[in-house]
Amino acid sequence: MSCAAALRRVARSAALLSASLALAVGGDDVPRSDLPRPPSRDFLGAPACPVLEVRSGDGFVARVAGESHAFRLIGIDVPDDEPTADEARLFLGRLLDGESVYVERDPNGPPRDGDQREWAYVYRAPDGLFVNLELLRQGYARLAVDEPFEHEKLFRAHEAFARKLGKGVWAPRHDGRTEPRSTSRPTTAAAPRRPETAPADSELVYVTEHGKKYHRRKCQFVQGGATSLSVKEAKAKGYTACSRCKPPE
Repeated sequence: MSCAAALRRVARSAALLSASLALAVGGDDVPRSDLPRPPSRDFLGAPACPVLEVRSGDGFVARVAGESHAFRLIGIDVPDDEPTADEARLFLGRLLDGESVYVERDPNGPPRDGDQREWAYVYRAPDGLFVNLELLRQGYARLAVDEPFEHEKLFRAHEAFARKLGKGVWAPRHDGRTEPRSTSRPTTAAAPRRPETAPADSELVYVTEHGKKYHRRKCQFVQGGATSLSVKEAKAKGYTACSRCKPPE
C-alpha cells in the first residue's frame, strides 16, 4: 500500500469514527466524554501480519514470520450458536479481508484457547483500528471476562454504551426489550445450546490427562488431546466442574 493510500485510509477511518460517535451522542443520555479512550499504540517498525482468512466473528488466520497462525480476539465473545454469529463474521471480514494487522499478546493470559488459537489484541494496519474494541463498540460481540485484563475497563464501558444504544446483539426484540445477556462472560465461547428436554448430565464435557476438572469444549484450559465424556461420567470419575467455563454440574 502506497503512502498516499495509507493516508487516505487513515483519514477515512477517522471520519467514520467521528461520524459514528456523533451519531451515538445524539438522543442518548450517556455522556460520550465519560467513555475511556482507546489506547494509542506506536507500531513504527513493528511487522504487520497479512490476514489470510476470517473464520468467525472472533477469530481469523494471519501470516506471521512466513507461517499461518490462528488468532482469537481477547476480551470478546461471539458464541457460534447465536443468530448474530454470521453477522459478526461478515463484519470482521469487512474490517480485515485483504488487510494486515499488528498483534499483541497478553503476557498474563493463557497463550491459546481450546481450539489452539492464539489469544491476541489486534490492531489494523496502517490506521491502528483496535479490532477487539470495534466489535464490542458496534454491538457484534459481548464482553468476555473471567479474570482482569489490560483493557477490561475500556471494553466494559464501550459495551455498556452499545447496549444503551441498542446496537447489534443489544437490539430490541419484538416485545420492546433487549435480549437478556450478561455483561460479564467467561473468556471462552459458550457451548452449543442443547434441547430443553436434554438432561444436563448427558451433555458432553472435556477432561485433560492430568487435570481434575471437566470443561466445556472451548475452555481456555482445554488443550489438544482432551477426552470427551458426559457430565455424569465425569462426575462418576471424580472430576468437578471448572469454575472458569462453568459447565453443567
